[in-house]
Amino acid sequence: MPGLGVTHILLVRLANIEEIKKLVGQLFIVGFNGEALPAEFKKLIEEYHLGGTIYFKRNVVSPAQLAELSNDIQFSCRPKDCPPLFISIDHEGGKVNRLVKPFTKFPGNDYLGELGSPKVGFEFGMIIGKELKAVGINVNYAPVVDVNTNRDNPVIRNRSFSSDPEVCAKLGSTVCRGIQKMGVMSVAKHFPGHGDTKEDSHHSLPKYAKPLSELKQVELVPFLRVIRSRVEGVMTGHLFNTELDTEFPATLSEKTIAGLLRSELRFSKVVFSDDMEMKAILDHFTPEQAALLAVNAGVDALIYRGDEKIHMGAMEALIRAVEDGALPLAKLEAANQRILAAKKLYAESKSPIDITDIGNYIGLPEHFQLADKILRKELPAEEEPSR
Repeated sequence: MPGLGVTHILLVRLANIEEIKKLVGQLFIVGFNGEALPAEFKKLIEEYHLGGTIYFKRNVVSPAQLAELSNDIQFSCRPKDCPPLFISIDHEGGKVNRLVKPFTKFPGNDYLGELGSPKVGFEFGMIIGKELKAVGINVNYAPVVDVNTNRDNPVIRNRSFSSDPEVCAKLGSTVCRGIQKMGVMSVAKHFPGHGDTKEDSHHSLPKYAKPLSELKQVELVPFLRVIRSRVEGVMTGHLFNTELDTEFPATLSEKTIAGLLRSELRFSKVVFSDDMEMKAILDHFTPEQAALLAVNAGVDALIYRGDEKIHMGAMEALIRAVEDGALPLAKLEAANQRILAAKKLYAESKSPIDITDIGNYIGLPEHFQLADKILRKELPAEEEPSR
């Protein structure tokens, strides 16, 4: 149709390029080095209305310092017309723990799985959420709901609750609900399941062939359960299952995200990518290609550790893609709607954190008591088997 190109150009112009820039910015979650905000990161928030950031150990000194950093992000650097930012972290318990004392350190998910108590899982999630909320973190990339079925798996192992999909489903759903009850958004990962791979997607692209019928019996069981339990976020895994898509890994696959996760499993909330700087992606796609493929596939929020500074090229690529029609404006707007709906629930805050009040929420005796009970695999009295 000869008039389609002209119509698209007019629509883009009407939308205003600056507005498109801010719509694109909301899709990006970018990390940074240091214990305070770098000037270039502040500029990113101001110019692009950045969607959020992700904390790592390199950003953490103490609860007070972390709360001040969160206050700086949400109240000092953010323009008045910019939505609140997702301030996120990977805080699973076990070996994936970015925080320092006096934050409570919990055993890995495998301990919870062996205990098998939904009540303990819920309390565990609540304590994690309570401590994160106290320092301004509003998104937690947890729990891992991958089913650990491959003994040679180098990356999941004790990050998984179990090799039993029902255990992963039961504990995953209660942990999600506990985290979210305390006002922190829970993000279950790594869709469509990282438990039956032999490669670590940080270093290479895991490839395997498992038909959908088998996935439904194992890998998808926990995801379906957490979706029904109203988890607000799902993270994709950089996994190449040739039975689902012969061309693209999950994060970049429309068949996997829009088809399987959105249409078949009916997940309507925010889809996050795993880190877009992982070798599973960068060894096979340019940053610009990967960002466009992911968003067109149905991913709402793209995570970048920030080490390689590739997020800038990816952002500009998405802006150009909207201008030339390679990324429909409607798709960009739909992603923003999902993100803003989640932020309304979990990221809005009327006032900065009171630094003097943090000690009332972090590292409390009852928190350490629960961690110790999980480590010793002690069931609550009401759940102890009758003798």
